[in-house]
Amino acid sequence: MKSVCRVVAPLVLLTFLPMNGLSAATVVWGGGTGDYLTGGNWEGGEVPGTASGNTAEINSGAVTYTPGGDLAIHNGGALVLNGGSWTQAGGNAWIQLGSGSLIVAGGTFNQGTSDNIVRNSDSNITVSAGIANFSGNFLNRADFGDFTITGGTVNIANEFKPISSFTMTGGTLSATMISFADGPGIIDFTGGTISVDGGSFYSGFYGGGSQSLNFSTASTGSLFFRNYSLTALAEDGFLTNGTLQWDGAIDPTAFSAVESEGGVLITVIPEPSTPLTLLGGMGALMLLRRRKSN
Repeated sequence: MKSVCRVVAPLVLLTFLPMNGLSAATVVWGGGTGDYLTGGNWEGGEVPGTASGNTAEINSGAVTYTPGGDLAIHNGGALVLNGGSWTQAGGNAWIQLGSGSLIVAGGTFNQGTSDNIVRNSDSNITVSAGIANFSGNFLNRADFGDFTITGGTVNIANEFKPISSFTMTGGTLSATMISFADGPGIIDFTGGTISVDGGSFYSGFYGGGSQSLNFSTASTGSLFFRNYSLTALAEDGFLTNGTLQWDGAIDPTAFSAVESEGGVLITVIPEPSTPLTLLGGMGALMLLRRRKSN
């Protein structure tokens, strides 16, 4: 029995050790204004090794990434903003987000001068608070990993392209245009705000048919067309051509559309709750009884 224990115990111990013998670490920005690649700006005096799975955490201050090359976030590594700001400036190097995460839970992330954020199926971008500013177009595809907005604000400089399904539950997504041109994308819209530029090419939406922005039955979301009018909405036919749908169907009567702040705000008309419906029915019955008694 003793010999068995001597053999099994080391095996159990080994199963809990990382394959490379190292554990991931979280390295916190020291605060203040400075360059990302300067070790002295980080607690511990070293730049986070996000390529090897470490997490760079920013809680305050203004961080500038002046690239000497691409910023690699791999092997479960992450760039996390809880406050302050992170901005790429002075070079067009890419942000390589393969099997890594960009998490904005506060503060401001600025893609800045970076030409591209490279993602794969294990990548993750999550915005729950704060602001995330993305340059150029932004594609959402199944092989690009997860893209989640539950709060905060996401600003996309040009087009948002939902090539695969995308669910919006909260926060604000602002883009010049939503384009369905590159794939059968559907936006499931349950909450939050989506804002497009109605004064842009194609009035803020390109595509349609099987591709749509679909308001769920009980959606609390609002769609805002900047630089737009009710006349233009009727001419473009977004409520009748399938671009905007309610519960997977074309139903213009399900929506409220009003002009507001130089644009048009579209929301779902709430369905009456069951108690209110019952009360209305009871009131009608009482009225009939009174009429009969008279």
